[in-house]
Amino acid sequence: MLEINIELIKKYIPVVMMDLREPFEIDAMAYTVFQETKRSSSFPKRMVEIKPEKTAFAIEYAIWYDYDIQHLYELEHVWVYVGHDGAVQKVEASFHGKYLNMVDLETGEANLWEVTHPVVYAQPGKHALVPDKRVIPMIPDWKESCMEKAGLDGVLVQDMFETEIHTDEELQSLTERYINEVYGFVPSMEFRPFLLEGDKLMTWEELRESIPGRVNRQIEVIWGYFNN
Repeated sequence: MLEINIELIKKYIPVVMMDLREPFEIDAMAYTVFQETKRSSSFPKRMVEIKPEKTAFAIEYAIWYDYDIQHLYELEHVWVYVGHDGAVQKVEASFHGKYLNMVDLETGEANLWEVTHPVVYAQPGKHALVPDKRVIPMIPDWKESCMEKAGLDGVLVQDMFETEIHTDEELQSLTERYINEVYGFVPSMEFRPFLLEGDKLMTWEELRESIPGRVNRQIEVIWGYFNN
C-alpha cells in the first residue's frame, strides 16, 4: 500500500476561488484518503469508488466554514482521484447536497494549478463548488441569497450533529437576523484564490470532533451581538 503522508495530502489540496467580497473564509479543511471503495464518513451519501487497475487513491477534502450566507456553518467537499503515475485523473466537488465533475467547459479536463492542485470556484456566500464561474449565474437565487435572503435558514442541524447541536425558535430568529445584518453582501463575481493556512489542515476525525465546539462558539457570538 502507498505510504500516505502530509506532504502528499498538501500536493493535491484544491485551490478554491472565492468572490472578492466573500465575507467568509475557509476555517478548516480535513482530509480522508481512500485506497479502496468505501462510503464517505463526512458525506454519507457518497460511495467513493476506487478502480485499482487505474486509480492509486483518492483524497477527500472536507472544507469547513463557520457560516453559509443563509445559515450557521457549511461543509463542502472536493474529491481528487490520482493515478499510479501520480497524475490527477478526475476531480469531483459538492454542489448543494449533490456533486459535479470539475472540468474545464472547453476541454473537458480538470482545471489544475501547478499540475496537481484542482482549481474550483465557490458560489458566493453559499460555497457550493463549480468548475467555472460562468456556471454561477445559472443557479437560482444565487445573488438574492447573499442579499435579501441572507440568513434565511438560521441554524443548520445536519443528521450527524443532531445530538450535539441544538437550536430553538428564538435562536433561529436571532441567527437569521445576525447573518443578514452582519454578512449580507452584493457579490462582485471577481475571484481570488484562497490559500489555506497550514494549521487549518487536519484529519476528518480531528475536524469532526471539533465541530460542535466551533458551532457553539458562533452561537455565543450571536447571543452576545444582541445582548450587549
